[in-house]
Amino acid sequence: MAREPTSKVRDILSEKVEQAKAGDHFALLDVPDTASDGEIKEAYFRLARTVHPDSLQKYNLSDRREDAAFVFEKVTQAFQTLSDPVKRKTYIQARREGKQEATPEEASRAIQEQAKIALHQGKMLLNRRAWGQAETFFRQLVGLKPDEAMGHVLLGWSLFQNKEKDLNTRLEEARGSFQKAIKLDETNADAHYYLALYYKELGNADQVAKYIKATLELNRNHVPALREKRLVEMRDQQKPAQPGVGEYLKGLFGRLGKKK
Repeated sequence: MAREPTSKVRDILSEKVEQAKAGDHFALLDVPDTASDGEIKEAYFRLARTVHPDSLQKYNLSDRREDAAFVFEKVTQAFQTLSDPVKRKTYIQARREGKQEATPEEASRAIQEQAKIALHQGKMLLNRRAWGQAETFFRQLVGLKPDEAMGHVLLGWSLFQNKEKDLNTRLEEARGSFQKAIKLDETNADAHYYLALYYKELGNADQVAKYIKATLELNRNHVPALREKRLVEMRDQQKPAQPGVGEYLKGLFGRLGKKK
């Protein structure tokens, strides 16, 4: 790739200093308001290579290092803002209202609002058994609030139920979401219960018993877990010669009752 003439780099740097001071991210990156993620990324790396402070020596522009550091910081900030859907939406709204940049409080409120919408839409789609569409909204929720267990639980459940996906793929993705939820909040009874259903799908009686037990230790009135326990016990009663999960659960809960 041919190197830009020194005079051109000097002009670019001067122009970008003014644009950086003006605070218009789109102008700074030389992209339109409708630019795609790919166009924004390409523009950022192209410009960053030119204005990075370490690039100045080869252009004999070491005296402009301070300007280059300022521009590079603002270019990076512009890229981070415009490549994040929520931050970009907040920035564009603030720009229309004549503000240069959204405050941290405004950005936080925007994230909260987007998360609320994603949660509501996802739950509505779950109720309609539109598993794939629900997954889309719960992935958005997890992206907005990655440290909250509930989003991972709901994402895992939509994956677990979506029979249009390959069985092994959806089960393993669902398991990962449930385990992530437990890692974030080990007291989340639903995450333990759904892991029990995952192991039920695999036919692993010991793990089913383990997670049903954990669910009811966290919430003794967890209706689905109690129902699952009763169903397993009823099935095992019909097969007296083949003790299974029901007998194992009976022993576990018997010991649990004594401890209580």
